[in-house]
Amino acid sequence: MPEPHESRVYSDFAHFYDRLWGRVFVDREHAVIESLNLRPGQTVLEVGVGTGISLDAYPPYVHVVGIDPSPEMLEHARNKIRENQLKNIEVSVGDALNLTAADNSFDVVCAFHVITVVPDPVRMMQEMYRVCKPGGRIVIINHFRSENPILGFITGIANPITKHLGWTTRLRYRDVADGVPLKVERRDKTSRYSFHTIIVLRKEA
Repeated sequence: MPEPHESRVYSDFAHFYDRLWGRVFVDREHAVIESLNLRPGQTVLEVGVGTGISLDAYPPYVHVVGIDPSPEMLEHARNKIRENQLKNIEVSVGDALNLTAADNSFDVVCAFHVITVVPDPVRMMQEMYRVCKPGGRIVIINHFRSENPILGFITGIANPITKHLGWTTRLRYRDVADGVPLKVERRDKTSRYSFHTIIVLRKEA
């Protein structure tokens, strides 16, 4: 059975990704980006940028770098950049577990619906922490396994299926947060009945 990140769903269905998931994710991603109140001159790293559904939400006065392991997904992101003349944004192939950026490089590091896809989410969190500047923020939108034993069990049952589609349902927030010295500034559900959680974390200055 392939690990989530090895699933070819993100490459094979790159042409249909926006239709399948874009409408589900785009509004919440845009709302979260707008809530960050980014300042002129700040730098942002988006890990797992995919087809770039979030890119036009970033203000033109910040520099954005997006990485993704799928060239097929990135081709769609580049098309959006060209069509919308997003001159402040660049994207390239990259590995969330081995970021090439130097330590303390970005004011904000974002990961939208990504951390349950990679084979080592703890390593991904550590890498995002490493490249985030002191005083900077790490922003995550994702579904996490409920701490409620019954809900956690129910979602866990679906894991063999979801792994084939590219993600795990067994990851808990505390699995990736423990041991990383970050202050929680925001943690709430994207909507009342949603499984997805918005988390904004501050790296100590």
